[in-house]
Amino acid sequence: MDQPPTINILIDADLLTDGERLVNILRKSGLSVNAEAVRDEDFLRGRLLLKSWDMLFLFAANQRLSAERLQWLLQEMALDLPSVLLGYYPSAFPAPTSIPDHFIISGVTELDDAQQCAWLARQVLHELTGLHELTGLQERRELRRSSAALKDLQQRYQLLLESSAEAIGYLHDGVHLYANRAYAALFGYTDAEALRSVAFLDLVQEQDVAAVQQFLRDCRQAPGGRCVFHGLIAGDAVVRLSLECAIVTYSEERSLQIIVRPLTGNLDQQQLALTVQGQDLVTDLLNLGSLTSRIEQAIATAFYEHQHSMLVLLRLNGFENFVALSGRSASNLLLADAARTLREEAPGPAVAGRCADNEFAVLLPVAAGSDRERILLHLRQSLDDSLQSVLPLGTQVSVAGGFAIVNDLAPTAEAVLERARHNLTVRESTRLHRPVSPEEPYGTPEQMYERLEQAFVSEDFVLVFQPVVRLKEDRVERYEVRIRLRDKDQLIYPPRFLELANQYGLGEKIDRWVARKSLQLLQERQDPNLQLTINLTQNSFGSADFLSWLTAQLNATRQSADRIVLQISELDIISAPDRLTQFVKQLQELQIPLSVTHFGCTLSPFQYLPNTGVNFVKLDKSLLSNIGTDPAQREKLGITVNSLHARGVLVIAPMIDHIEVLPLLWQADINFVQGNCLQEPSDKMDFSFVQDEEITLDSFY
Repeated sequence: MDQPPTINILIDADLLTDGERLVNILRKSGLSVNAEAVRDEDFLRGRLLLKSWDMLFLFAANQRLSAERLQWLLQEMALDLPSVLLGYYPSAFPAPTSIPDHFIISGVTELDDAQQCAWLARQVLHELTGLHELTGLQERRELRRSSAALKDLQQRYQLLLESSAEAIGYLHDGVHLYANRAYAALFGYTDAEALRSVAFLDLVQEQDVAAVQQFLRDCRQAPGGRCVFHGLIAGDAVVRLSLECAIVTYSEERSLQIIVRPLTGNLDQQQLALTVQGQDLVTDLLNLGSLTSRIEQAIATAFYEHQHSMLVLLRLNGFENFVALSGRSASNLLLADAARTLREEAPGPAVAGRCADNEFAVLLPVAAGSDRERILLHLRQSLDDSLQSVLPLGTQVSVAGGFAIVNDLAPTAEAVLERARHNLTVRESTRLHRPVSPEEPYGTPEQMYERLEQAFVSEDFVLVFQPVVRLKEDRVERYEVRIRLRDKDQLIYPPRFLELANQYGLGEKIDRWVARKSLQLLQERQDPNLQLTINLTQNSFGSADFLSWLTAQLNATRQSADRIVLQISELDIISAPDRLTQFVKQLQELQIPLSVTHFGCTLSPFQYLPNTGVNFVKLDKSLLSNIGTDPAQREKLGITVNSLHARGVLVIAPMIDHIEVLPLLWQADINFVQGNCLQEPSDKMDFSFVQDEEITLDSFY
C-alpha cells in the first residue's frame, strides 16, 4: 500500500489538549500529520516564512488570534494558505462580506462529538485529496510562479527592445502603440510617448503612402517581404527607408511589429538572398524552415482572427526505389516536375513547400464549408497524372495524400505536419480516397466537428467495454474501453469521427474525457484486479502535456499506474516514429503499461517496435484471417508470435468471432483473446472471467 503523503499543519489553540485531539482525528482518518503549535502572532509569522505549510487550524474561541486577525495577517504576508476555523465567527465580529476561497468555516465546535469529528475529517480529506482547495492552492502557487516568470520575461524583452539599435515599433490599425528609442530618434521625436497615437502613414512621403498602405494590408494576410519608401525623418529630411513587418500581440492587442531601416547597399540583392535562403534548391518551393514559419503564422491567424487553413501533405511512394534505379539527377528532375505541377494546380492564395525527400506540402486558407476532400483529391490526382506522363518505363512512383486543419487547437507547426502524416497513413492503409457521402449523418466535416463540440457540452459520449481474456488465467480482469457518440436513437462508431477529430485537433480532448471517466470507474469499483485499456488518438500520442495531465488525474483519483494500459496504433508510430522513443521512456518512468494495436498492418512492423518498452501488442486482423484453412497463414502467425515473445511482449488476438478458432490460437501460444464470440462491447463490465480453469485443446473435445 502506498504511504500517505505527510502534510504540514499549524494549530492555533489556547489549550494543548485541543491540538492533540485534532491531530488524533486527522491521523485516524488516514493522514500522516506533522503538526506544530502556534504560540503567538510573532511566532506564526516566523513559521510561515520559514517553510511551506499545507493547512492552518484556528479555534474560534481563541483569545490570542482571531479569525479576522488571521485573514489580515495572511493578506499582509501575501500568503495563500488553506485555513480551517473550528467553530463559527464570534457574534461580536460580523463575518466578512467576502471570505477568501481558502478560508473554511467548519462549524465544528466539539472535538469529543463523533459526528462532528467525522464531518471535520471529511472536510479536511476533501481539501487534501485534490477535490477542493489543496489542488487550487497548488495551482494558484504555480500560477503565481508562472506569472512572476512571465513578468520577468516581459521586462527582459522590454529592455531588449529599448536597448536595440534597430528602429522597432508596434502598430494597431495603422497607429503607433509603442516605439523604442531608436525608432523615435530616427523620426525626430524626443521620446516614444510622443509617437503614441501618431499614424505611421504620417511618417511616409505622400507619393509612397498608397504603396506602404497596401504593403501593410498584405502583411496581415502573408507576413514577410520588404517595402521601400521615402520617409520623413529627423530634421525634415526625406530618405529612402526599408520596412519589414510581422503579426504579433502587444498589450493584448493584435498588432503589426515593424522594423524600419535606412536603405543601405543593394536592396534587391539583399531581398534575393533572403528569398533564396527560404527556398528549396531543387524545387524552388519553400524549404522546411520557411514552410514551418508559414504554418506557425497560420496558427496565429486561426487563433486571433478565426480564419482556418488547410495543410495538404503529398508523398511520392516508391521515390527511394526510383533514386536507386535512375540516379540523383533524374530524381531531381522528377521533383522539379512535381513542384511545377503543384505551383500550377494549387489554388490562388496557397503556398507550396518541400518537407522531405519525397514529401510536399500545400498550405492554403479555407472557408467553412469548403470541400477539403475535393481539394486533396484534385492535388493528388493532378500530381499523379503529371508524374506518370514523365516516368521512364519500368519505374513506379505513386502519390499518396492526407491533410490536417490549421485551427486554434493546433499547438505547433510540427503537430500540424504530424496530423497530416497520420491522415495520409490512415488513407494509405485503408485505401479510402472517397469523400464522405452527404447522405450519411453529419456528412460534412463541419457538421461532424460541430456535433463533436456539442457532445462535450451535452455529455453525448458513451463508454463501452469489451473483455480481454487471458488463455492462461492470472485472475486479472481486463477490459478495453471504447467510445461511442450517441445521436438521438443511434450510436455513431469511432471510424466515423475519430480521424476527423485528429485532423481538427479534438482527439486529445476526447482521450482526456475517456481517461477521466475510466479513472472514475476504477475509483468506484475499488477492485485491485481490474485493469482498463485506454486507446489514445494520434493527437495525444504527439501531445507534449497529455502524460503530465494523466499523472495528475491518477494522483487525484489515487489510482496506481498499472491499473490502466495505454494503447496506440501502429499507424500512429509510422506517422511519427521519432516520438515513440520519448513516449515509451515517459511511460516507463510513470510505470504505465503500453500496448500497440493493428500490429502487422505494415510491411515491416518490427522496424518500429523497440526491443523493450512495449508490454502488449494487438495483432492486425490480416494476421488472423483464414488461419483455420490456410497452413501457411498459421505458420506466419506462429513466427510473428514467437518473435514477439522473444522481445518480452504479450500478444492479443482481437476480433475473434468464432469460438472454434480458440484452439488454434492456443496452439500458436497467443496470450489473450478478444472478440464477439466471448462478449460484444457492452456498457457494463460484467463478463464472467474463468477463475479455476485453463483453456486447452481438451476443452473443445
